[in-house]
Amino acid sequence: MGLLEHSTWIEATPEQVWLVYADPTRIPDWQTGKPVIEDVHGPLEEPGSSYVSRRGRLVARTTVVSAVPPQELVTRTDAYLGLSIEVTSRLVARSGGTDLQLRAVTRWRRRLGPVARLVEMAILSPGEARKELANLKALVERQPSG
Repeated sequence: MGLLEHSTWIEATPEQVWLVYADPTRIPDWQTGKPVIEDVHGPLEEPGSSYVSRRGRLVARTTVVSAVPPQELVTRTDAYLGLSIEVTSRLVARSGGTDLQLRAVTRWRRRLGPVARLVEMAILSPGEARKELANLKALVERQPSG
């Protein structure tokens, strides 16, 4: 099991952040690795909604576990090699903006030893998390308010 916790402050309301963050079609605008999003089923405000993300030959399906717009989104991603990632995202209004707090937990359906550790290090890289959240922050802050 791996764990990553990261946060960023965005100069926008939780509602404005949610509109970008919880829209799967906007994921390629801020996530690294050039993901292609397809097979979107339902809005990410409803449990059971899902989408497929492709990065080259790697394919993952993300499903909404729970959502309380615009305060919290919990998703589970079933990825390659039996990897499952649960991400809890909290949007907290603070200081005229929003703290976006992420907690990602990885689990494996089977033991993969060193391979699992390498994949976890790549997926849970604090550097990648910082880049993606900086991209998201810049994207949301460029959006017209209102």
